[in-house]
Amino acid sequence: MTKRAHTTQPSDASARRRAPPVLTYSVGQLPSFNAALYNRARAELSKVAELTVPPRDAKAFEVAAGHFFRIVSVEGPQVGDLNLWNAHDLTERFYSGMTRALHATHFKHW
Repeated sequence: MTKRAHTTQPSDASARRRAPPVLTYSVGQLPSFNAALYNRARAELSKVAELTVPPRDAKAFEVAAGHFFRIVSVEGPQVGDLNLWNAHDLTERFYSGMTRALHATHFKHW
């Protein structure tokens, strides 16, 4: 028995595969990474809160300017959406799924 595809390829599938990636910003425009700043911050970190989000649920929390937050998967590999807003300017935002869909940006672990 052969497995049927759930969808069919679009007629321009091969052209899409050959298309160059879309860059949403030039790497040269990014500020340089300040490792010393982050190493100092890590040395002085202290946990101020913890929030657990059950599977297939959502939570919102506020992170003060200058603070860090960490996302940890406590029950094995998970997939989650991350949406960020500036509390004082809602036009400044980041939607992980929509950003990837619109701009083909992907984050990598280095």
